[in-house]
Amino acid sequence: MVHNLKDLMAKFSDEQVCRDFLVQQRWGGVPVCPYCNSTKSYVIEGGKRFKCGERTCYKKYSVTVGSVFHASNIPLSTWFPAMYIILSHKKGISSIQLAKDLGVTQKTAWFMLHRIRESLIDKGSSILSNVVEVDETFMGGHTTNKSLKKRAELKARGIQGYMEKTPVMGLIERGGKLIAGVVPFVNQATLQPIVINNVDKNSTVISDNFWGYRGLDKHFAAHEVINHTMNEYVNGSIHTNTIEGFWSLLKRGLYGIYHQVSPKHLQRYVDEYSYRYNSRKIKDGERFELSLQSIEGALPYKKLVHGEINQSSHP
Repeated sequence: MVHNLKDLMAKFSDEQVCRDFLVQQRWGGVPVCPYCNSTKSYVIEGGKRFKCGERTCYKKYSVTVGSVFHASNIPLSTWFPAMYIILSHKKGISSIQLAKDLGVTQKTAWFMLHRIRESLIDKGSSILSNVVEVDETFMGGHTTNKSLKKRAELKARGIQGYMEKTPVMGLIERGGKLIAGVVPFVNQATLQPIVINNVDKNSTVISDNFWGYRGLDKHFAAHEVINHTMNEYVNGSIHTNTIEGFWSLLKRGLYGIYHQVSPKHLQRYVDEYSYRYNSRKIKDGERFELSLQSIEGALPYKKLVHGEINQSSHP
């Protein structure tokens, strides 16, 4: 395990060492054909690539095929430090600063950051239990800070107040895992199915007094409510301070590091901060190695720029 960035740079300065390490992290040391999932393969091109040994396949592939590193001209000896840096910086790092650190262009660094965020998407289906706090927040600037053209567009569409912001919902098990994601609407029909599908039925759910959470007591062992409209924020063990603490980290990070985030890419940033929050108790080197085990899924530049608004499966 690497202990710091200097250690990582010294250990992974050679491309073949990077490839061998990625084979170990991604496939447990045994190459798996991304086309047919066969574990029978031959080493070719001096270890740079493999050839599937399955008679019906026989395709050539490398360890980066089908991963977030797919079809990238950036060497792994540059990708590895990029992953380590973004995961070890507690509030993230801008594409401009990463470009300076790695010696690449800002556009390249921006694309690398989004590919890395793609690998941080929670691909599991964990069910939260015990005491679970649920809450929602809104991301986006004030109308007065927008251009005259943008203000006119919003006014013409009848959008004002919170409607001009992007809603994000979060669920957190006290002492456990956080799940957060962009949601299309903040209403009962949207929020309650998310809570029901991600929380164990024997749990105690805690929320504020927003009407969208009314009726959750029918689905769980208990539903405790903290009345924010009456300036009530803590009532014994009943509070939503844990999830609100994450909102604070997310907003201060986005405001201080990235300054502004479009609704189209907001989910990726939420995934980044959620991953960092959920892995906060492990060391930076462990977090780096763990991230290399979930790099499945290529992200082409065209999909990133021209694709639809990204929303993960969680919440």
